[in-house]
Amino acid sequence: MLVVDNIHTYYEESHVLQGISLQVESGETVAILGRNGAGKSTVVKSIIGFQQPRIGRVLFSNVNITHLPSYRIARLGAGLVPQGQSIFPTLTVRENIMLASRGIQKGIWNLDRVLATFPNLGERLTHRGCDLSGGEQKLIAIVRALMTNPRMLMLDEPSEGLAPLIIEEIGLIIRSLRDQGVSVLLVEQNLNFAFEVADRIYVMSKGRIVFHGNPEELRRDETFLQFHLGL
Repeated sequence: MLVVDNIHTYYEESHVLQGISLQVESGETVAILGRNGAGKSTVVKSIIGFQQPRIGRVLFSNVNITHLPSYRIARLGAGLVPQGQSIFPTLTVRENIMLASRGIQKGIWNLDRVLATFPNLGERLTHRGCDLSGGEQKLIAIVRALMTNPRMLMLDEPSEGLAPLIIEEIGLIIRSLRDQGVSVLLVEQNLNFAFEVADRIYVMSKGRIVFHGNPEELRRDETFLQFHLGL
C-alpha cells in the first residue's frame, strides 16, 4: 500500500529526515515510535505532501505521490488524522463530519455508519466543536477521516493527552479498520498503545530509522528501549 524509499526532507536548510525507508502492506497496522524531535511527524507530512522530500520517493498503491499536492493524495485514498484535535471549532459536529464526505469516493463509512459505531455522537450533532472535550474532538477528527473511506489512514499521536477509556476506543477503531483491509500508519509516543495495535514497529532517532521489527522483539530489548525511548 505504501512505500517510502530513502526520503530526505528539509525545513529550509535543516536536514530533518535523513534517508527514511519504510513500508505498509494492505490491511496492516504499522507504528512509528521515537522521542520528541525524532522526525516522526515529518514522515507523515512528507507522505501526505505537506512537506515534500527533496530526495527519494513515496509510492502509494504503486502511484508515485512524492510531488503531488495533498488534495490529490487524499483523493487516491490516503486519510490523515493530524496531531491535536484539528477540527473546526465554530462548526457543529454534523458539519465537521459531513465536510469530509464531499467529492470523496463512496464506501462503508457514512453518517449512519458513524452514528451506529459511535452512538454518543448522535447526542452531539448540533454541538459546536469548541464545546466538546479533548477526547470528543479527537474522535470527531478520526470520524472525519473515516468519512473519506480511506484505503490507508495515518494517525499522528492519536492518544496524546487522552483518558484511558478514549485511548481504548481508538484502539478498537484501529483493529476494526484492519479487519476491513484498511492500512494504518500510526505515529505514537505511547509505547504500550503501539504494542497493542501494531503489526510492525519502526523506531526513529534523529531523523533515521534505528529499529524495524515486530512489537515482541522491541518489548524484549530493554536496553534499546531505555536508550532510544527513555523507558
